Amino acid sequence: MNLKEKIVIVTGGTGALGRYIVNKFAAEGNKVYVPVLTMKEFNDVFNDKSNDDDNSDFNLKKIYAFDCNATDKNSVKEFVSSVARNEKGKIDFLVNTVGGIGKAAKVSETDIEDFDELFNLNFKSTFYFSKECLSYMIENKFGRIISIGALAALETSPSRFSYGYAKYGVINLMNTISEENKENNIFANTVIPSIIDTPANREWGSDEDIKKWVTPEELSSIIFDLTTEKNKSIRNSVIQVLNKY
Repeated sequence: MNLKEKIVIVTGGTGALGRYIVNKFAAEGNKVYVPVLTMKEFNDVFNDKSNDDDNSDFNLKKIYAFDCNATDKNSVKEFVSSVARNEKGKIDFLVNTVGGIGKAAKVSETDIEDFDELFNLNFKSTFYFSKECLSYMIENKFGRIISIGALAALETSPSRFSYGYAKYGVINLMNTISEENKENNIFANTVIPSIIDTPANREWGSDEDIKKWVTPEELSSIIFDLTTEKNKSIRNSVIQVLNKY
């Protein structure tokens, strides 16, 4: 299997982690599609003036974007259909990074609207994209789906029930997809980072804290490696990337 020119969808591709994942796949010669709420969001991250790697950390290579609301099933269906039309029905890899931790709240104090919002953002977005991409992957008898999980899904996290519940659903979704589609050569895995070294997190983290965190570059390399031939047998895995956290 030649990885070059694979068709990749990265949700949350303009985010603090997603942009590194997009750049990694594009740098390796693949076409990457990013769903965005606005094109300004896309252009603010990916420089479309030059392909010179020295000009920007995130230069436009084969990176494309369409408008899409990841929590709206019809919008997701339209986005995936547009990619498939452009690529003659070919979608090879899906990386789900859309999500958010939300505000801390004990179960007794959890607002139902906040619970629904976190569930929609973390689980439903992953479900919608996975479901739509699967129809093309099944037709082609090949696909890899990788989703970002959370430690809150693996251990009891007081005041983080809503977030942990949604992310546990993501793990179960990935494992179920793998079991249902292993004969179609479609494998899914979950990557669980500890705290990611992002500009937002650096605002509150100390120098000692930051040394214990995981870099987005490292995570993007791990996610990329899960799609390569050398890791072709990995499925149903929950891969924890913790560093010294």
